[in-house]
Amino acid sequence: MQPVLPPSVPPSPPAGSPRYFALLYTQPRLRPLLGTLLALADEISAGGARGLDHSVAHLRLDWWRAEAERCARGEPQHPWLRALLAQHPDSRGLDLEPLVQAAALDLAAQTLGAPPHAALPGAKLQGAVFELAADVLRPDRHSAPLPPPLQRALGSLGERVLELERFAAGTPSAPTAPSAALEAVRRETLAIDVAWQPQLAPLLVWSALAAAQAQRRAAGNGGSMFDGFADNILAWKAARRAVRGCFRID
Repeated sequence: MQPVLPPSVPPSPPAGSPRYFALLYTQPRLRPLLGTLLALADEISAGGARGLDHSVAHLRLDWWRAEAERCARGEPQHPWLRALLAQHPDSRGLDLEPLVQAAALDLAAQTLGAPPHAALPGAKLQGAVFELAADVLRPDRHSAPLPPPLQRALGSLGERVLELERFAAGTPSAPTAPSAALEAVRRETLAIDVAWQPQLAPLLVWSALAAAQAQRRAAGNGGSMFDGFADNILAWKAARRAVRGCFRID
């Protein structure tokens, strides 16, 4: 089932969201690639996220699976991918298959019913986004990819960050308290080797903003007119720490 194809320009993340700041602190030449990746992840997961009938959601995933193969050949049909390929020929190597596989796992978990202590809906997809974003953020296509253990660690980080985002947004399926996820995000970001922190600065900024917004809601301090100003300062500090190889989440 082919989804209704949108305009050629993907939507931007909501202003003030952790994704918004991740893109803001991405190098301008890499921003279209990362922005398209984030928008595509939302589109690929839309079947499950919108509560569609599971047969319809699986048909959507089948289309995206075929689109991932077309994209690998440099022959995408989706307008976002066609526009990206025209502007950035090196984006031909964008691998969408991990996103499709992750979305299928998330959909299967919804179909079977989530057991106690199961990951949040969409967690596998966000983990895949973090892993793929690390590749997108390489300074150039000839630079070395991340070591596999670090790439897997980023997948875990993405899942924990999603818990913080869902808590900050008051999502019903989110944990009732962010303390465990917050501690995991602090630990996992601190473990990232200083040599890789500058390259991964957008993901670290994303993590820092998710942590700050979750902590603010847990303390009952959300909704202030100064939240946006505070988040801008925090994002700047997080990016600066990452570039210097001394990132941490307070």
